[in-house]
Amino acid sequence: MTEPRRVEIHLGTLCNNLCVFCMSSMNRDHHEPWASLDRVQEELRHFREKGCRSAGFLGGEPTVYPHIVESIAYAKSLGYDRIALCTNGTRMSDPGFCAALVEAGLTRVTLSVHSHRVEVEDGLITGVPGNLARKIAAITNLFALKEKGRLPGNIALNPVLCRPTLDEMEDYIAFFGALGLDDIRFNYIWPQGEARDDRRWIPTFKEAMPKIARLMLLNEKRLHKHLTFGGVPKCALLLAGVKGPMLEYLAAKYLDEAGFDPDNDVSMATKNGPMPDRFVWQQVKKDTLKAKGPQCAGCAHHGRCEGVWGSYGELYGFSELTPL
Repeated sequence: MTEPRRVEIHLGTLCNNLCVFCMSSMNRDHHEPWASLDRVQEELRHFREKGCRSAGFLGGEPTVYPHIVESIAYAKSLGYDRIALCTNGTRMSDPGFCAALVEAGLTRVTLSVHSHRVEVEDGLITGVPGNLARKIAAITNLFALKEKGRLPGNIALNPVLCRPTLDEMEDYIAFFGALGLDDIRFNYIWPQGEARDDRRWIPTFKEAMPKIARLMLLNEKRLHKHLTFGGVPKCALLLAGVKGPMLEYLAAKYLDEAGFDPDNDVSMATKNGPMPDRFVWQQVKKDTLKAKGPQCAGCAHHGRCEGVWGSYGELYGFSELTPL
């Protein structure tokens, strides 16, 4: 089945968390204004006319956008049949607010919860005491609505994989699996914000890949979750000693962003910042934000592979990348 054409509306960078690796932290901390409701509705109309049937809302933190309920309801009225939020989940600990979003037309939620341990999630990453408890409450609220048939899409997690969380991936999956979550995407840290040049936060692929490959194999044998990894090039599996048919199989199932991330339009509805107002995320990511080493030109997957985050290359170079 073909994925519906998607648009994601960026509402602004304000947030109720203070994640150390946040890519929006500069504008967030300078209190960049929200997009107007009129502009958000204009963008929803524009992309619906282009054929989009899936709309998502991004931030910052979209649940603190003052018109989020109205925006979701408007998307539903235009005929979008998949309406998603990428959220830290903190505000969704309020069951009434959570229900209002779903009643307005929300169908899918992806939650940014980075650790199952309070000392990491609250103490190291988000900087908000009591945050993990609120996020767990949000998950409980969402599953209660789903059990009543009011949230037809999935509830997923997209933690940032960084050095403080690298050794706890299996425990993380077990913890949130017990709450009913079976769709997890570990996003390899994009060196940004306060953590941009801080190696305490950013592991090398050489360090991380044996642990990532082990988790893939564990998932094949026992866990059986919908598990993927963002920001990891295919050739990085060589650093874990994975080769041949096994490399091809694991890369296609767990790493191939070009395969499991269909192109989606993005609207920067605030009209601020260095990015164009409208763009295709995958194109900008590949052409502008990511980079490859000179040796990558000889790789059979050069045209499809995105490479690594440019800021990772600035920190560690490209010697870990090996043409396939």
